[in-house]
Amino acid sequence: MNKIELERYTRHILLKEIGGSGQKLLKNSSITMVGAGGLGSIVLYYLAAAGIGNIRIIDNDIVSLSNLHRQILFKNLDVGKKKVIAAKKNLLSLNSQVNIEIYDEEFNEKSSGELIKNCNILIDGTDNYKSKSSICKIAFKETIPLIYGGLSQWEGQVCVFDPKSKSICFGCIFPNDPGQEFDDSCLNFGIIGPTVGVIGSLMAAEVIKFLTSTGKPIMNKVLTYDCLQGEFQEFLVEKRNSCDICSDLNNVN
Repeated sequence: MNKIELERYTRHILLKEIGGSGQKLLKNSSITMVGAGGLGSIVLYYLAAAGIGNIRIIDNDIVSLSNLHRQILFKNLDVGKKKVIAAKKNLLSLNSQVNIEIYDEEFNEKSSGELIKNCNILIDGTDNYKSKSSICKIAFKETIPLIYGGLSQWEGQVCVFDPKSKSICFGCIFPNDPGQEFDDSCLNFGIIGPTVGVIGSLMAAEVIKFLTSTGKPIMNKVLTYDCLQGEFQEFLVEKRNSCDICSDLNNVN
C-alpha cells in the first residue's frame, strides 16, 4: 500500500482483526453488487470507503426523486441519470483509488457469467422475490458466497449464504413464493430511510468480515431489525434437504 492508502485506512489497520494484511485482502478483492438502489447505495458507499479494490455494479434503473430519501449515494443532480453511471461518479469522488465497473443491464443466468468472473463475493441489493431467488441460485451454482438483505416498511433482515460452508440459502428461508406483497412492499407500502441504512451497513460489515476472515458471519440464521420497536432479533433457520436452490449441492456434498 502507498502512503495515501496507509493514511486513508489507518482506522482499519489499527484493528487487530484486520491490520495491514486484512486491508491488503480488501484491496485485492472483487465484489459484484446486484442493484444500486436502497441497499446497494449504502453497501457500495461503505465498501468503496473501505478500499475494496474492484467493485462491479449491475443495475438498469434510473435515479428518481423518490429514491433520494433513502438512496444516499445519489444527489439532486443525479435525478434522471442511469444509476450505475451516477453511482460510479459519486463513488470515485469518495475514493478514486478503487476500480469500478458498471453494467446497465439485468442480472440473470444468461448474463451472470461475465458479471461474476473473478468475483470473491456476490451482494444482493434487489427488492423482489424472483430476483433474489435467481441470484441465490447463481451463487450456489457457481459456489460464490452471497450477502442477502431484505426490507419492508420499518423492518429489514440480513443473512450470509456460503455454498462452500453448506449454509442455508434463500430458498431455505422462503420455500414458497410469498406473492406480490413481498415484491411491492416498498412501492406500495413505503419504507423509512434509516432502516435501509441499518441493513445496508450490516451487509457491508459482513462483506468486510468475510473477505478478511474476521469474526463470525450471520450464517444459518437471519438477523432482523425492527426500527419501529427498536429491536434486533435472530432466527435460526434449518437447511432444507428438498430446497429447490441448494438441494442439488447438498446431494453432491
